[in-house]
Amino acid sequence: MIAMPMGRRGRPGFEMRVMLLLMLMLMACLPSAGALELSSRHHPVGVKVPSTMTLPQGMQADDKGRLTCSTCHGIDKLEDRKREDIEEIRRRHADDFLRGGPWQKRDDFCFQCHDEKPYQRLNIHAQLDERGKLREENCKYCHREVPDREHPPKRRELKLRLPVDRICLGCHLKTPHLNALEHSRKPEEKMRQRIREAEKTHKVILPLGDHGQVTCVTCHSPHEKGVIDEGHPAGRQAADRSVEEGPDYQPSRWSPVYQADKEARLMELERKSGEPVELDYKRLAGEVLVRLPAADGSLCRACHQFND
Repeated sequence: MIAMPMGRRGRPGFEMRVMLLLMLMLMACLPSAGALELSSRHHPVGVKVPSTMTLPQGMQADDKGRLTCSTCHGIDKLEDRKREDIEEIRRRHADDFLRGGPWQKRDDFCFQCHDEKPYQRLNIHAQLDERGKLREENCKYCHREVPDREHPPKRRELKLRLPVDRICLGCHLKTPHLNALEHSRKPEEKMRQRIREAEKTHKVILPLGDHGQVTCVTCHSPHEKGVIDEGHPAGRQAADRSVEEGPDYQPSRWSPVYQADKEARLMELERKSGEPVELDYKRLAGEVLVRLPAADGSLCRACHQFND
């Protein structure tokens, strides 16, 4: 018997490949049950449910307490069906092929039984523990040496593992949000002057890359609030939520206008990808890890000039 911790349905937050890797390891140790040959990415069947786990309502084990296909799929004796029949069933019952569906994230379904916490992706920006002490192991993902919090080093003294314009790409995509790539360019002198004025006005740093281009850290602080003293320009940031919570977005009445504006481009993207694309505009209601508030436009106005 393989004992897994009892859990509850949690919010999505880790890559399914982690769960699939776990399933692959289990498959190497356990025989599959039933006539149907399962893929290596499939949850093992014929596994006895441990006493530490409670199956959600509507999911049942067999008379010997083992998982079957019908435990997760609401189709009787699914394991006796031919694979081509199962594919047809899946297409006809796409929304509820997994019990309780439709599931926006498949790991939502998995976390009904499995504890989400052990599979959470490490958040290296959570750099302070409950007592406010520095989690030095998180610092070393970006820094070769832990900087002095009391006397933050100057930029040329930082011993980073990668150049400042590349280090974020070790974990994040180049396009974590709309218009990210459009911002990754060298600003003209007039804009550079506006940046310098904003730094003086707000007593903040808005650092450019090694070649003078806008980078992730120009707008975003990589450090949790409190890691660097807020009186220091490097420690100044807008953060009304914790790094564990992340930013908060609320529905906006401008969403239909936003969708109409992007409709042609979304249709073209759907045509090329062959998959439906949904885009919804929401109002930024809670911020974290930004050097100046974005919700009121302060961050944008540090570089851009808008006509009133």
